[in-house]
Amino acid sequence: MSGLSRADSQRAGSAPISLFPNAWGVAAALLLCTIPFGWIGVLAPLIWLMLCVIESSSGWQRRVAFLATALLMLTAAMGLVPGSERIELLAPYTDAVGNNIQVAFNPGKAVIALALLPLLIRPKHWPARGDIRIIAAAVLLPLICAALVAGFSVKFAPVIVAAALVNFAVVCISEEGFFRWILQRGMEESLGRWRWVAVPVVVVIFTALHTGWAATPAVLALVAIAGTSYAMLWHLRGNIWACVLAHWGVNTLHMFLLPYPLTLG
Repeated sequence: MSGLSRADSQRAGSAPISLFPNAWGVAAALLLCTIPFGWIGVLAPLIWLMLCVIESSSGWQRRVAFLATALLMLTAAMGLVPGSERIELLAPYTDAVGNNIQVAFNPGKAVIALALLPLLIRPKHWPARGDIRIIAAAVLLPLICAALVAGFSVKFAPVIVAAALVNFAVVCISEEGFFRWILQRGMEESLGRWRWVAVPVVVVIFTALHTGWAATPAVLALVAIAGTSYAMLWHLRGNIWACVLAHWGVNTLHMFLLPYPLTLG
């Protein structure tokens, strides 16, 4: 099956996926997230159950489930639940030229990633061989733009490797799960033949939600370029892991090759 035909089948949502036989068991297991994360962990089974509703419903029920899941994910990621403070795992990497790479994570995003994994690890969601070239393009475009503007700052340390692994497991899975699997997919299904409109809309939302650290116009422009790469990758291939890998590739190469964080004036 080609990447495009698989993308079309994923967007259609016409064939319900039977997740409910084990949905409550997975929800019970995800409730264990309250042990390391406290109250924020309660959102893990709620997000998972809403994901199940999305995959096993159609029509207005499916659209409402997309909206409810998006709101739950935003609540988790934006720290609106008590006890959402970032968790630091190791001392950060710093150097004389101003690089500062932290090995820390947002527990809300960790909860989102854990809720997504039981669904996304299914083989049907794995990327195809035909996705590789467009993943590479989605990685290289924002990196080349950033290098042209900010220059290179090559570095290596075990702490950066740890930061990259945490970034994959928490940031990339949770953010692509929200922006692509929920927001963009839900919008595309609702828009029908106008589904391309979801690309610029999601890019604007992606950029706006990164203004916390991308505080200058130049950095925001680079964030928008990266967001466009991920959104177009989903639009063309419809594969969530392709988007996760592209996002991770950009973030990881940024850590190793470019100034981190970017603080362009």
